[in-house]
Amino acid sequence: MNRAAARSNVTTLVSAAELIVLRARARLERRIAWLAAADGEDLPEREQVWAQSHSAGDDTAAQRLDGAEGQGWSRLIELFRLSPGEAELLQLAVAVAVEPALGPLVARAQQAEGRLLPTEPLVKRLADLGARPVWRPTGPLALWGLVRPVRFAPGEPLCFEADPRIADWMFGAVSLDQQLVLAIDTPDAGPLPPEWPVKEAAARLERALKAGGKARLVVDARAGAGRRRFGAAVAQELRRKALIVDPAAMAPADWAENFMRAQRFALYTDTALVWREGAPAWPNKIPLAPIQVVCVNEGAAPPAHDGVTDLVLALPEPGVASKAAIWRALAPHLAKADSRIATMPGLSLGDLEEASRAAPQSAEEAGAHLRALARSRMQGAGRVVDPQFVWDDLMVPADLEKQLRRIAFEARARPTLMQDAESARLFAGAAGLSALFAGPSGVGKSMAAQVIARELGVNLLIVDLATTTSKYVGETAKNLTATFARAHATGAALIFEEADALFAKRTDVKDSNDRHANADTGHLLQLMEAHDGIVILSTNRRANIDPAFIRRLRHVVEFARPGLAERRKLWERMLHVLAAGTRALQGLDILASRYELTPAQIKGAVLSARYTALAEARDVELADLEDGAARELAKEGRSAAPRTEPPNRRRILTHG
Repeated sequence: MNRAAARSNVTTLVSAAELIVLRARARLERRIAWLAAADGEDLPEREQVWAQSHSAGDDTAAQRLDGAEGQGWSRLIELFRLSPGEAELLQLAVAVAVEPALGPLVARAQQAEGRLLPTEPLVKRLADLGARPVWRPTGPLALWGLVRPVRFAPGEPLCFEADPRIADWMFGAVSLDQQLVLAIDTPDAGPLPPEWPVKEAAARLERALKAGGKARLVVDARAGAGRRRFGAAVAQELRRKALIVDPAAMAPADWAENFMRAQRFALYTDTALVWREGAPAWPNKIPLAPIQVVCVNEGAAPPAHDGVTDLVLALPEPGVASKAAIWRALAPHLAKADSRIATMPGLSLGDLEEASRAAPQSAEEAGAHLRALARSRMQGAGRVVDPQFVWDDLMVPADLEKQLRRIAFEARARPTLMQDAESARLFAGAAGLSALFAGPSGVGKSMAAQVIARELGVNLLIVDLATTTSKYVGETAKNLTATFARAHATGAALIFEEADALFAKRTDVKDSNDRHANADTGHLLQLMEAHDGIVILSTNRRANIDPAFIRRLRHVVEFARPGLAERRKLWERMLHVLAAGTRALQGLDILASRYELTPAQIKGAVLSARYTALAEARDVELADLEDGAARELAKEGRSAAPRTEPPNRRRILTHG
């Protein structure tokens, strides 16, 4: 049967259902008449009534069911491979389901008051089927749940009730089983990236199905990559609509039943099923509808099913140009932000759509929403920071800032550069963006990482290597792999603090612990070189790191303690921010020259001074700042340089 014939219109289905009811009524009435005649003594008259019931009594309805008006019924028999006897049983059960008034006739026809559902003996008598069994627990009626056996009374034959969905379908009312309402949905509409091989995948699946046997398309990609939309596009290419099935919405105890109902619905509605990830093994005894698409997370195995051929397709990620075009279509009012959004590392099709549904009014708002989405997927990966620092917050020498901006530029330009196949092939393993930030504590290494992450519009994932390394063999490598996988999936920038915990010099191997440590170091380097995002290593002790490791990093950035000019700028900036914009009067030169503090220490000193002044309800004075600076030095066991002028409690801030 061709597809046009298979898709019967509603009028044909209604006609078929009406004919089924008419035929059942005529048969039941003839059976009742024959039973009444059998009570008499005139045998020839009884035989005449029976003969009439088997002559032309229901030929008209039968012929119409076999003709154009019965296409819906004929298709049902073909789809579920019903034998003549099974078709007769289903037909009578459907008739009673759609016309309850037939129930009393059924009871009279089988001479059992109150038995309103048909039995197998009644079907055999009405259709003259002989002694061969009709109902089989392993037959298609049971396998597809087309009818349900009902025990009327102990010792009585089974009664049969048609599934309401089948009865509805015969009247042209296509509806989901109640058990599937929460588990099945229609795919979202939206733009498709040109990189997606929709036509190729559809042709591949069609060839496999024409070759016989069972086949399904397995779409392998990360969450949010658009696997379900791709599956729906493949179904459309095969001239079918798609339904998305979520196994998580099905009760485990009813999995086999719901799986069958999903396959049955797809079969008689001629639709494709696109399965979300997480399904248990597919029941082997339940046949499959023709088009099945299974979504799996990166590298995960699809649900098992005997005898099925899996056509695995790794869904390609959209390129920068494709993401920009999709973002323009989703948020045309933010067209100027194309480059910023499209080049964000780790951005998926689902992220773009989710961000557009939030109706952002600016690129900054869209970026904040995207980072929030990513953070929700990073639970347990480490300390996740939504970066707030900008370049103006970073008080470093000009040459150091230039070097940091260079790193940020490479991180932004790398996706576009690596889109070229020849570039990707030639620089595979050598284009990983890694940097070592070395310098004493408090000089701005972590702040610089935040500035770069904010420039890229991504979160910053902070991992302490000293706590990540494990004394258990294999645990460190596993932890590192999971961290990189999470960073890849969310596009986060990575900074590993205490890098010397793994990259320290090892001149010899003394025991198995040293061998495992070296293996973990090599594993981390491999992960860094294969990673498509930015990886920063931070250390306070560069001298402890093996030079061989440093040579494999793309950038090495030295952070020194700030000089006099940088310290003065830091004091001024912190005072302006913390004192709500008050103007510094005098004393900044004294503070900058006398106290050799790091940016973090200057921040702590100003904060302490502000609290001191607030406690006494007055303005901040120079002495407060000097006291705060002295406390910061004391933490390191240092003291301030001798004063170059007489001490006084000169007030340098005019606003408390």
